Amino acid sequence: MTVQLNAHSSAYPPNYLANESADQTDKGEVAASSKQKRGVASASALWPQHSVIRISLMGMSKAQEEFTKANINKWAPHVNLHFEFTDAADGDIRIAADNDISGGHSYLGTRSLYVPPDKPTMVIGLKGGPNAYNAGTIQHEFGHVLGLQHEHQHENNDLDINWSEVKKTYMDKGGEKELKANFGPLVSDVVSSDYDRKSIMHYGFNSSWLNSGDAIGDNNELSEGDIHFVRSLYPPEVKKKPVSASWWDFRHVQPSP
Repeated sequence: MTVQLNAHSSAYPPNYLANESADQTDKGEVAASSKQKRGVASASALWPQHSVIRISLMGMSKAQEEFTKANINKWAPHVNLHFEFTDAADGDIRIAADNDISGGHSYLGTRSLYVPPDKPTMVIGLKGGPNAYNAGTIQHEFGHVLGLQHEHQHENNDLDINWSEVKKTYMDKGGEKELKANFGPLVSDVVSSDYDRKSIMHYGFNSSWLNSGDAIGDNNELSEGDIHFVRSLYPPEVKKKPVSASWWDFRHVQPSP
């Protein structure tokens, strides 16, 4: 279900909560390395270091494919993961375009591997064509693919949220489950550092959603905090042979220290 709001509407798919996980992988070393950076991620959803992530683009024109690839690749220089685009429909990440909506949704990190192979793991709205907002949507949603959570759900955010106004919106857009998935504080299975209001993973907030403070515009480019944080999760400086991210290998490979 896509919730269309004044943000890069990353409502998670139905029956999915952002911080649910059956695999509570210990990421203590990752957490320690991320100090003094900015961001928030789900530890159990991070990819094994140096993974090859195969990405299928579904139902797009050539122009849309190039636009999508270019924005996904904004993350590429800052991680040790390898993004491999394929024309086949069996990618680890399967991205579908919807020309009738703005915003989109994505499963979180390696949880995409549990999605039935005939279903997309990520949907992006391309209403309005290749504009700055849609570029930001692609970067935001692929941040979720990397395991990043919504920055405004950071436990230490400084937002004075008008919860009654936010709830009014969500009662028509999926109810309490959507509200929790997209706004509830993230306190478990979390790797985090300093709160970053400029993060690509932060929603825009109109003034009615805040009791005090100025409205927050949409962030359509990676912030310096995004770059520092994702580099701490997947350090690109250490070069190793890529590790296949296929289902079989994912179940048997251990993340590098």
